[in-house]
Order: sequence, then C-alpha cells, then structure tokens
Amino acid sequence: MPNLSPSDVFDAGIKSLKRFQRKLRSKLNVIPYLPQAVVLYHEGYTGIDKYIADSSRAAKILNYLRYEGCIDDSQIVTPKTATITQLSRVHDFTYLSQLNEHDIGERIFGQGVNEDALKACIEQQRLMTGGTVRAARMALSNMYPKRIINLGGGFHHAYPEGGYAFCVFNDVAIAIQHLRAHNYNGQILVIDLDLHQGDGTKKIFAQDPTVATYSIHAENWLKDKCENCFDVALGPGIGDAAYLDALRSTLPNIIHQVKPDLVFYLAGVDIAEDDELGDWRISHDAIFERDKFVDKVVGKRRMIIVTAGGYGPNAWRHSARFFGYLLSHLENPIASDNERLLKALKHLSKTLPLHELTADDEDDDIFSDFFHPIKRTKLFDFYSKYGVECALEKIGILEHLKKLGYLSPHIEFQLDHPNGQAIRLFADDNDQTLLIECIIDEKKVFKNMRMLWIEWLLSQNPNATPTQERPLLPGQTYPGLGCLTKIIGLLFMICDRLKFDAIGFNPAHYHVCFLAKGQGCFETPEAEARFRVAQTLTAGLNIQVASQMLHNGICAGENTYKWQPARMLIPISEAAIAHFQDRNYQSEVEKLAAMELRKYGVYGLSSGYHRKTWEA
Repeated sequence: MPNLSPSDVFDAGIKSLKRFQRKLRSKLNVIPYLPQAVVLYHEGYTGIDKYIADSSRAAKILNYLRYEGCIDDSQIVTPKTATITQLSRVHDFTYLSQLNEHDIGERIFGQGVNEDALKACIEQQRLMTGGTVRAARMALSNMYPKRIINLGGGFHHAYPEGGYAFCVFNDVAIAIQHLRAHNYNGQILVIDLDLHQGDGTKKIFAQDPTVATYSIHAENWLKDKCENCFDVALGPGIGDAAYLDALRSTLPNIIHQVKPDLVFYLAGVDIAEDDELGDWRISHDAIFERDKFVDKVVGKRRMIIVTAGGYGPNAWRHSARFFGYLLSHLENPIASDNERLLKALKHLSKTLPLHELTADDEDDDIFSDFFHPIKRTKLFDFYSKYGVECALEKIGILEHLKKLGYLSPHIEFQLDHPNGQAIRLFADDNDQTLLIECIIDEKKVFKNMRMLWIEWLLSQNPNATPTQERPLLPGQTYPGLGCLTKIIGLLFMICDRLKFDAIGFNPAHYHVCFLAKGQGCFETPEAEARFRVAQTLTAGLNIQVASQMLHNGICAGENTYKWQPARMLIPISEAAIAHFQDRNYQSEVEKLAAMELRKYGVYGLSSGYHRKTWEA
C-alpha cells in the first residue's frame, strides 16, 4: 500500500463521496426522461485486435462512466444490427452483396486483412450503424433526453457505391434516410469534427436542401460545391488555439443560418496530440472545450452523438470525458497511459529511501584519497550503483529481464566517459553481453533550465530474432528488450529527484521520437514543424515502414524528404511544459509546417491516410 499524505487521503475521500453521489443520482433516474443523456452500447462493439482502432474503445468508455457513477444500467440501450432494408436506403445493393469479397475488404481496410477479420469488421460496423439508427429514432421521442450517445459510429467516408478509409456503411446517412422513410421532415445539421472531411456524407446529401453538413478538418478530400455544405479546411499540424478559434468563429453562424431541428455530432478525437494516426496537436483539455462548446451552441435542440475517429489506446478518454459531462456534469480530466505512468513514477521515486539510492555497495577506504586523485563514484554525485540497482528492481526492469531469461543482470558505471556518464547493464557477471547502455549528462536549455541529456541509449535483446511482424528498425542490430518505457521512466525518476526541468535527446531515427508523441516536443519551432511534416507524409503507415522510408528519403512532388535529427525535449517541470504550450510557439510551428508541406505538394493528411488504405 503506497504511503499517502493526509491531503492525498482527504482528496481520495472527497472523490469517493462525489462518485457515490453520482451513482445514487443515476440509480434514481428510473424514468426515461429524467437522465441528462442516454447511451447506446452493445458488447458486439468490441472489434478485432489487429484493427487500427482500439478494439475496446467503447467498452473502456462505458466502464469509466459506470465507475464514476455517471450512468446506471437503466440509461444503457442495447441496439440491434442494421437491416439490409436500412442499409439499402443509402448504399447500392450491388456493393452490399459483394462485401465479403476480399478485394472490397482490402479497398476499405488495407492490404493484409484476412477473411475472418473482414467479416468481424463488417459485423461490428453494421451493429454500430444499427445503434445510430436507434439513436435517431429515440431522439424524436419526448420519452428520452435531448442527448443520445452512441458509443460507436461516425463512418463518414462511405459513399453510396462503396466504402473506404475504414468505413463500410455511412451510419449517419442511413439513420437520416431511416427518419425520412418514417415521415420526419425536419431540418438536419451534421456537425463533423473528425480530423478528416466527412466526404461520403457530403456527397450523399449534396443535392438535399433539408440536410446541411459542417466539417472542420485538415483537407478537403471532396471539393464539389453544394449549397448546404460548409467545409473548414485548416491544413496539417494544427494546435489548440487555431482549432478552437476556427470552431468558435464559424459554428454559431452555421447554426443560425441552417436553423436545424435535429443535429448529428461526429465527435471524432483523432485530432488529439496523442492519436496514433493523425498529426494535429489538440490537447485533452481543448477537445473537452470543443465538445462543451458544441453542446452549448446546439442548445435545446435534440442531438445524436457518435464517436467517429480516434486511434490508439488513449482515444477512449477524450470521448469519455465529454460523455461524463453530459451525463453528470463531471469535468475531471482523464489521464493518458503515459500521464498515469509518470504520476506513478513520481510517487515511486519518493518511496525509494534516500540511503538506498546513495549508499555504496562497498566500504570506502578512508586512505584512498591520499594515494589516488579524487574520482567520481556516483551518478550525478548522488546515485550509487546499488541505488540504481534498487531503482531498476523497483520499476520492474530487472523482473522484465528475468522473464526474458536474464536471471542475474550486472550493472557497471563509467562516470568519466568522454560524452557524459555511462550506465551499462550486462547479462551476467560472467557474461558481458550488453543489454542496456545509457550515456547521460546535464546540460542547459532555454531560459537556463536544467536538462538531463541522453547522449546515447541502447536497449537490445541479443537472444531474440526479428520477425516479419516486428522487423529490425533502422539503427538496430538486435530486437529491443521491450522495456523502453520503463527505462525512460527510470530517467524521469532521476529528473524528478534531482529537479531537472526536462529530458532531452537527439533522435537519429524517426521511430525514436514517434514513441514520445504527445509527450515530447522539439526545441525549436522549425524542428517541430519538420517532425509534423514527417508525421503527415507517413500518416497511417506501420512505424517500422515509416521510419525506414524516412531514413531512405520520401519523394514527394519535386523534393525528397529525409529524416534530420534535432534536439527533442520531454518537459517535466511546469516552466518547461508552459514553454511548449505557449501560443506563440504553437502558432509558429503551424505556420512553418504548412509552408514546409507545400514544398512536397501536400496540403493535408489525405496522402498518408489513403496510403494506409492501399499499402499498409
């Protein structure tokens, strides 16, 4: 049990009390019209593990809402699979009858999709489409609240004649046509805030004056003009300020002009800075501000909300925060995996006793200084070898190595290394097989801040063999150990203990800094802009493929883009974090990224996103 301060115990008690109050309120909402919102979910929303989206995204959202007491089972509606009749109101029957054919699946999901995976994805999206249809029907009934949430859907790239870019059925269009078939004639507005343009939805309703589409995205994929289509294309590398400014300056006017009776909101979160596909840098807080703003300007109108895009294990938290707000006015931020890890490491660094970190594992010779020059014996004049070994054990690195067959790893220091202070971990006392080598030093960075500089970091498993699924990355001789996050965590603990402001390194290859996405930033706006260009040119590609392509050079337009190392920082102190969140820094990055991309004939994310569909 961790040692908690009285304030931590008090805060935990307050959170538990508020959680109990929310659960009680949710239990009392037994009459359908009393809840603030209703949620649609089916266990079939869970997808397959190899699909690019997090297969458990919907389940994670629901589990969070249940845990926080925002929802009771009475507020959860189980949808049914969309029928062929419903699907046929938008999609050609020829397309629907050919969905199980392999070439159709590859066009939608990319090469490598097998028959079982294709079938599972089709069934999942068909079920989520049924959820959006059910949500639309519920939205018209006064028996339900004005906000209906479907924990899936938002497949806005599907056209009548076929799907692509991971979208099989256009669920929102199908739901609208279902309402029309049942004599609903109200004016409808589709608000699409996914990273990518809702080109399929736009195409379907281009000639329908009763349905307006509004979309903020990176690039206009479908440039056709239509009277009721409002497209705001911002380009690549967008940050919080530019994004929220665009939303606030356009959406209220659109709502005033359209005067919708019913709203569909595609609350995509692939705009997030930690999204594994997109290259925008929208923070968790800014996404929440966006969602609250949409809810506010829609006002008393009825609104159906679908989750739309969001890729990687942290996508769920952005949606869950908004839904917690709709259900219970809960506004608490939800930490990412990295943020939770850093918090745990910060606590862990305080639990390691000072004498363990600094104590020598050998007795000092009190006469040694008379016969030998003074020699540094501790890392940063603080950590002994024994202390570092204790930290390796505490953080779980030694246990991880034991599982790989290295039962007695041996640590050595070289504190007079020409490039800093070296830590090496060998397989055994009698086996000098190098597993981990880290050369670090202290340097100054902007505003005279202290930086723990990583001059060199090697993590390798000589006993492992590369596989087709996990080939060697550029610069690797052997596969990695699989504990890089823990190694960085150890360095974070050193920074926290010794009051460094940031961790810095010079990534020789793209994959190194890609792993720090959402946590690290390049020191200069110019370098950060080039990184975002690299993200855009390789968007959607496997990280091994992307890193190798950037190492060799990508031909785009008349120019070739090759990876150029530059100094990257992971800010730790509040001052360092504020430096990179500063609006001037973000605005300069966005401007430079847009200028740089024009050199390569790219004006958004479509190049990389489509490449995923055809080559990944």
